[in-house]
Amino acid sequence: MLATLWLRHQSVLRQRDEMRTKLGNLQGNLASTSNRLDLLSRGVDTILGETPEVHELISVHKSLESAESLLFEQDVTISSSESCAIATHAAKAILSNYQRDSETQGSENILPGIMPLVSRLDAILTQADMKSEDLELNGDEQRGLGELFHESGKFDRATDFYRRANLLSPESSSILQSLASIQRDEADLDSLDRTLERLIAINPDDIEVLKEQTILISGSEDERFNRNIRRLEALGIDFQLPDKNIPNIAERANAIQSEINPHLKEPSTSEGWVSKSSKLLQLGEIRASLESIERALYLDASNSKAWLLKAKLLAAGENQSKEALQAIRRASGLGEYTVLLESEILENENKLDSARAVLEEWLEVNPDDAEVRGRLSLVLFRAGAIEWSKKILEEAPQDSWESASLHVMQGRLHLLAADEHRDKTGEHDHILLLDATISFDSAIEKDRESGLAWLGRSRALRYQGSMKEAEVALVRARRLIPDHPSISLEEAHLCLEMDKLDQANALVSEASTNVRSHPSIPFIRGMIAAKQGRFIEAKTFFSKVLVSDPNHIRARLNRCSASLLADDLVTALDDANSLIELAPELNLARQRRSEILMNLGDWKEAENELRTLLSQDSEHIMALVHLGACMIAMDKSEQAEKPLNEAIRYDPTHSEAWYQRGLLYLDFGRVDEAKSDFEAAAKYDKKHIDARLRIAAIQHDGENVNESIIAWRKVLDIDPEHRLARRRLQESVDRQENFNQRISPKG
Repeated sequence: MLATLWLRHQSVLRQRDEMRTKLGNLQGNLASTSNRLDLLSRGVDTILGETPEVHELISVHKSLESAESLLFEQDVTISSSESCAIATHAAKAILSNYQRDSETQGSENILPGIMPLVSRLDAILTQADMKSEDLELNGDEQRGLGELFHESGKFDRATDFYRRANLLSPESSSILQSLASIQRDEADLDSLDRTLERLIAINPDDIEVLKEQTILISGSEDERFNRNIRRLEALGIDFQLPDKNIPNIAERANAIQSEINPHLKEPSTSEGWVSKSSKLLQLGEIRASLESIERALYLDASNSKAWLLKAKLLAAGENQSKEALQAIRRASGLGEYTVLLESEILENENKLDSARAVLEEWLEVNPDDAEVRGRLSLVLFRAGAIEWSKKILEEAPQDSWESASLHVMQGRLHLLAADEHRDKTGEHDHILLLDATISFDSAIEKDRESGLAWLGRSRALRYQGSMKEAEVALVRARRLIPDHPSISLEEAHLCLEMDKLDQANALVSEASTNVRSHPSIPFIRGMIAAKQGRFIEAKTFFSKVLVSDPNHIRARLNRCSASLLADDLVTALDDANSLIELAPELNLARQRRSEILMNLGDWKEAENELRTLLSQDSEHIMALVHLGACMIAMDKSEQAEKPLNEAIRYDPTHSEAWYQRGLLYLDFGRVDEAKSDFEAAAKYDKKHIDARLRIAAIQHDGENVNESIIAWRKVLDIDPEHRLARRRLQESVDRQENFNQRISPKG
């Protein structure tokens, strides 16, 4: 026995020595590693000390790492707007370390080490299928990224950013110079010529640009060649064309004569002045465009296109509708298609009958004109003549349905019917929503660039609960019709449905600048306030909606709910009574009225309202639960069990039904059954504090102190500041301590 113990002791000693050796080696390795890391750290600090600006690139690396993780490595799907925001943040991180002069560019301004990060950003944008327009950057920032991509050899990406920069800052010659350098490198001579022309428009005396464009268009009949030569001579420059490659350059430049800057050409014909006026209109220069069209009419008073363009220009101004209509009649008399423009002008003047008459007269002679038919249907739709609007579409010849406009109008009519059904019943008719989606999809099939079709599709999908698809459709609509006032309103509604309240608030502010009197603006603001618990403010917004539209069902219903939550029972009851009169089939209105009456203590009238509601919908869960509560309040407990049992049978997960039946059983003295129902209520609603209080009260009166302590702590998990729960918990703890002292053994 002693020998065995001695052998074991020797074995333990050997293991101790081996472990001591291993720990010594490990400690040495750690010390060595620590010294190497310290040396590396000092080396990095020394290197960065000479170029402290490079140190900031580490944070750029972290930003790109974060962007890649959020965009591509997360299991959670993010919206397109969130993706754009992430990419924008990464781009700005790079730009924050790109020091440059606002009018120059060059690699001498680019920090060492930034180019790999630029290439990495390009890879992120490629993988995310993003372009410059997807990033929330201003013109100067777009140009900065263009320069970086250019320097890194990403020419296609650089071109995209330069073009976007020029769109945002059209008067920036530096952006155009950058764009020209890429076009020059890629031998895209047509695009280069257009860019040079825009540079000359900004600086007519730019000698280098004048020389380059003169070489580019030499050998052609382009009158800009003589213009440039004369301008160079006026500047004292003796310019001689080089001999080589001129024929090839001239041949490739012949196709760009139509791109002449309208400011720099003086036409000699009426048609030339019309062309110049049209170009000036595209640039937004209404006054100069109108002056050009007057020159066109001076040369040829029978130029129908000139009269039509004059009508458009006058219609774009203020208080010139009469003159615009006169110009339209002249254009129409000369054979131009003017009916749509004339109806639009009349409608803008609120002369809906006249606008309708113009369209109807045209359709009598031209029944196949789908655009006019769609426009007439829209005019009637806006005037509230819904059946008439439908009839116009129903009478359309079969060939007319090749136009997207008829399908768009059909979809809008389906959405209107869906709105009316929802207002009457509180629920969406999914057949109507499916019909609307089919109509908008048909419109998109006919014309994929129809922004109104994408907008309608987004709304139909939102009603169906397909938020991601709705968001995709809305992005397409915004790109196609960015200035349409309904875009920001629909996007605000979508954000509201997705509980993105800050975005919804920003979007409704954007919409209010374009459509100040639209009832959707105060409605959305009211919904945002209600969701944030600001019920008095929500009431104010819903009241604004009702001032402009007293029959707005959703505004009145929401004001009723907000008033009830704000304890303004008088206003709530008035709204509930109005709703029942406006929409007798709207069950939610009767439910609200019963809840208000219960709060007022008018149990009998509440019972009558609930029985009326149940006669319309025998499986209405809340009506059954409220009826049970009414019976209990009126001391008719024997009549309360049936509706509560039915509510639980129809929906076994409805916590309030379990809770109310638990109260009923408590009145009957059936404590165990009551406790079981309260536990079911707490199971299906983790925050049901009343159920937890009842369970704790039952346990508190029982003999098991431990269960009482657990029950009161579960109440405090929901409301840590609950005074009764804290006091009763302390009582239970004290009881437990006293009990433990009584049973503890004495020495």
